[in-house]
Parts: sequence; C-alpha cells; structure tokens
Amino acid sequence: MAEETLNEETHQPASGRRRIVRIASLTLWAAVICWQIYATIANPTIVGVVTTAGFTLLFLAVNAQLFLSRWLGERRLHRAMTRLHGSAYLSDLDDLPNRNYLLSELRREMPRCRASGTPFVLIVLSMETFADVCERRGDEFGQRSLRALAHMLKRFTRTSDFIAHLGGPHFCVMLNECLYEHAFVYLQRVPGTIAVSDGHHMLEVPVTAQIHVYDMENLYATDVLRDAEESKPLRRSEQPVFGSEAA
Repeated sequence: MAEETLNEETHQPASGRRRIVRIASLTLWAAVICWQIYATIANPTIVGVVTTAGFTLLFLAVNAQLFLSRWLGERRLHRAMTRLHGSAYLSDLDDLPNRNYLLSELRREMPRCRASGTPFVLIVLSMETFADVCERRGDEFGQRSLRALAHMLKRFTRTSDFIAHLGGPHFCVMLNECLYEHAFVYLQRVPGTIAVSDGHHMLEVPVTAQIHVYDMENLYATDVLRDAEESKPLRRSEQPVFGSEAA
C-alpha cells in the first residue's frame, strides 16, 4: 500500500508538468497564429494568406495527430492492463475473484485467524455433471448454468465473506469467523440444485458441496485450498458433525 501511494505521489507531479508543457505549447502556437492572422489582415497579400493558412493547417494537423496517438495509446494500454489484471486476479465469469485472488485472501486471513483463534470455513461448490450438461445441452447452456450459480452465491453470501471462481464449474466461498457447524446454516440457504432454462424448459442442475475448516495448523494457503478441494463431498441430508469428528 505504501509503495502504491508513493507511486501515485510521484506520478501526479510528472503528469502536472506534462500538462503545463502542453498548455504552454498550445499558447505559443495560438500566439504565432494570431500574430500571423493580424499581419495578414493588416497587410493582405497572397504570400501572407498562404502562410497563415499553412500555419493554421499545420497547427491543426499536429495537434490532431497527437490527440489521436494519445487516445489510441490509452485504449491499447487499458486493454492490456485489463487482460493482465483479469489473468492475475479476476475470472472471466462475471469478474469474480479467481484462484489467485482467493490464495491472496487466504494468506491475509490465516495470520489473523491464528492471532484471534477464530477459524474460517471454505466451502467448495461444484457442478460435477457440468461436462455431461454441456455435452447434452450445449456450451451456451453450460455457461448459463455457471452464471446462474455465480448469481445465486452472490445473493446468499454476506458481503463480509468471500466468493471466488476456481475455474470451470468450481466455486469457493470463504466464510470468515465461522465455525464448522455454522457453515451448515449457510448451506441450508444454498439449494442443492439450480434451475436453468434451456429456452423451453427449466432444468435442475445438481450442485455438490465440500466443507473444510481452517485448523490453524497449515501455514500455506495452497495447502488450505487443496484440503478443501480434496475433502469428501457432503450429502445435503447429512447433519453437522461437531468436535473432533468434524476434522
């Protein structure tokens, strides 16, 4: 954060200096053109008119080229930064945080949990039949199913918690300051299937859930996420198991 603030502070004076130079340049150009126009009006000659027209056209052409180059450059830079940012931290699906973003959030949350003694819970929600769904109904229906699941998770998840798209049909919800048994309260709100329209009928796509509570022992975020992804899928009819049995 300090480094970003320093970069912003050093960038702002540089931008201010460039703006001053541009304004000074435009002012000088305008003064030259105004002087040339005044001289032409005071002593109208063919040479004076041609010179004035030439100065004016040159001024317009140079500034139009500078403006166009800057505009195109900013657009290319914006597209490149968007692609870079998306590949690093955002999923293509509704701009949800991706796996890298989740790992970064885990690295931030784990020390805080160890200090406070309050764990968090990871819930991995997946459409395990996603490949079959796409094969039978098409890729467009599959993407619609992913968006439906993403919107459902956004609707049922607190703003203090964290949702990430792990890729494909896999999502992860991090419930902050949450015990294992309390995670089932969240799962009771999330249906075991989602209804998706194929254009004619509403079809139910099953959603499986895997639960993993951070036990304060793992030191690496990748290990915590791996344990969550490798945990046993939960049957929605199961009741929460407390104590050592939950581990």
